[in-house]
Amino acid sequence: MQDRFILVVDDDPEMARCIADALTAERCRCEIAANGEAALAACRQHEFDVVVSDIRMGGMDGVELMTRLRHVQSDLPVILMTAEGSIASAVEAVKRGAFEYITKPCNSVELRRIVEQAVTSRVRVERMPPSRRLLPIGTEELVGDSPAMRGLRARIELVGAASSPVLVVGETGTGKELVARAIHASSPRRSRPFVTVNAAAIPETLLESEMFGHVRGAFTGATQAHRGLLAEADGGTLLLDEIGDMPLGLQSKLLRVLQAGEIRAVGGDRVQRVDVRIVAATHRKLPELVKEGRFRDDLYYRLNVITLSVPPLRARAADIPLLAQSFLARARERAPQSPVAAISGELLELLCHGSWPGNVRELQSTIERLVVLAMTDKLEPRHLALVDEELMPPTNGAGANGVRQPVELCGIDELVHRHVDAVLAHTEGNKARAAKILGIDLSTLYRWQQKWQT
Repeated sequence: MQDRFILVVDDDPEMARCIADALTAERCRCEIAANGEAALAACRQHEFDVVVSDIRMGGMDGVELMTRLRHVQSDLPVILMTAEGSIASAVEAVKRGAFEYITKPCNSVELRRIVEQAVTSRVRVERMPPSRRLLPIGTEELVGDSPAMRGLRARIELVGAASSPVLVVGETGTGKELVARAIHASSPRRSRPFVTVNAAAIPETLLESEMFGHVRGAFTGATQAHRGLLAEADGGTLLLDEIGDMPLGLQSKLLRVLQAGEIRAVGGDRVQRVDVRIVAATHRKLPELVKEGRFRDDLYYRLNVITLSVPPLRARAADIPLLAQSFLARARERAPQSPVAAISGELLELLCHGSWPGNVRELQSTIERLVVLAMTDKLEPRHLALVDEELMPPTNGAGANGVRQPVELCGIDELVHRHVDAVLAHTEGNKARAAKILGIDLSTLYRWQQKWQT
């Protein structure tokens, strides 16, 4: 990591020098600015590769500095340093354009890694055509920087410019509606309506009327005309969620919309033309439904012009820390009385190793429940017991009298401790082998052991 020119911004001289020394050790050149104004002046005089700035400073804070730097060097990556109590602000700043954040006191190895990523990212952006540099409007909710998410964002940007139907597939809870909204927001239709309808949530008898509308007197209870969601979405985008659950009879009418852009209200005799882009989403395997005769093959081929697959959370575990911090910030907004302000590194590591069958939605619910129920400023592994109060170690034990004995309840932290001890016993104390079996870094194992010894 040589020949990098880095600006370090911090109103704490000792901290600034510490950061600069850590980066200089990797043969980087560093300049220090004591505040935001000095940083802006330095950026007007020199071309820096990266800015590393504290988020909390007197006068101009790191977020304001990041915003004003865009007028000086629009593509200059900014890495923010934050105390654990201010992580929510840092996460919000990342969503607004910061490259990454790191908590203080900074781990020098982690800081150098992030700086190198920022430099590499900037080089990659500079080599792209100007028209391809910006992510589409609306993708800020698609949190994550894993290869899977970067690829998904790139495909959304390409798809957004077209008007073809899009089929979004993925497991329940992966964020298919967010993908649909991002497609709409990145398209020329962004100023027109985005309308959603869930084919699995509306009874079959009402779904046709909800989608196509009805005229007055079309059926019992139809006391006035109803436009329908397809007409509401005219000029914009209609998301058909859970398309795999749509009744066969309605599928043929939807096919007519895709082929000719025509709708007819229930009970009406007038055909209305609409200009609607259809985005369909499902967690079902439509080819199997086609073979079973539960989904029309002609509709499937019509919808399957462009397919976007949303990866499950287990396939992008690297995004879990950023997702967790984002969900923490949102949960704190809904529960301002909660003392929870941070998530410990140990808990983040455990979350990264979870299977998450409910995907992003399950992670969000877990974080929100912990924020509401935990009576502490920082979430630790032991607090996961609040998510499943019946969590306990397995047992086959019964007392001498044949009566099953009560099981000792314990928190996640204790369970992890016991499991680590068991793995270490299995490896005869070989920590490197144990860390490999546990799926964690060796440094994490040492840190856990130090914590348990205190």
